[in-house]
Amino acid sequence: MTPPLTSATLEASPNIGAVAPKQPEIPTHYILGIRFHSLQLNQALDIIDHFIAERTPHQISFSNAQTIALCQKDPELQRIINQSHLNLADGMSIVWGAQMLGLKLPERVAGPDLMNALCQCATEKNYRIFLLGSTPSNLLNLKDVLMKRWPSLPLAGMYSPPIRDRFNGNENEQIIHCVQAARPDILFAGISCPKQEYWIAENLQQLNVPVCLGVGAAFDFLSGRIPRAPEWLRRRGLEWLFRLSREPRRLWKRYLLGNLIFLSLLAREKIKFKVHKTFKKPR
Repeated sequence: MTPPLTSATLEASPNIGAVAPKQPEIPTHYILGIRFHSLQLNQALDIIDHFIAERTPHQISFSNAQTIALCQKDPELQRIINQSHLNLADGMSIVWGAQMLGLKLPERVAGPDLMNALCQCATEKNYRIFLLGSTPSNLLNLKDVLMKRWPSLPLAGMYSPPIRDRFNGNENEQIIHCVQAARPDILFAGISCPKQEYWIAENLQQLNVPVCLGVGAAFDFLSGRIPRAPEWLRRRGLEWLFRLSREPRRLWKRYLLGNLIFLSLLAREKIKFKVHKTFKKPR
């Protein structure tokens, strides 16, 4: 069992006990059976502020073309994502797919970008954060990068779990105990999709963290272990191609097959949408 790298228990956040303002209704759209919340990054930050003030556990998910492809053969994953308190479009293909269906998603909100913005917010508002995932060495590198950028970042603790599809009972108890002792406001889980979505959903109430996010490869990007695509490629929806060129043997199935499945499903949905509109036209 990998021991926690740190487990700092600091003073509780001053936000505890704050009265949460009434949360505005969030517009949602269903794309190929997956519910997406129609938010810009700054709007997502406002909603997360509300979640933290509420002090009740919330799960935040990120979905892209690969996620939708996985959900076609995994109804339980689809249920978990659709029951998340926020599910954000982590891919320009989702934004463009929504437009093809006449729906509005204002922008892509990727896990690394939201994590970066939340670290800034944590520094300003004293939100305590916890890092769960990656290898011990990369987690230490990530800590160094974050603390250099935000020296006053309230890092409550971090933990590198065993690399396996599912933690055994003792491992899971150790992780939960470490998180509970640290009392974070925000838990970033970087343990890959769909493992992180399952784990958060199964342990959300016991963790009792106001906001739990499954951020996937964000730890690797922010630590510098894996270079991220340039901004101009991300704006054009080609970050997947950049990653594929860097790790073709590991990622070809995820991106090539995932994107093909997504595009075929989207084309079928577009045809159904057109047929439905045709038959609804008044004669």
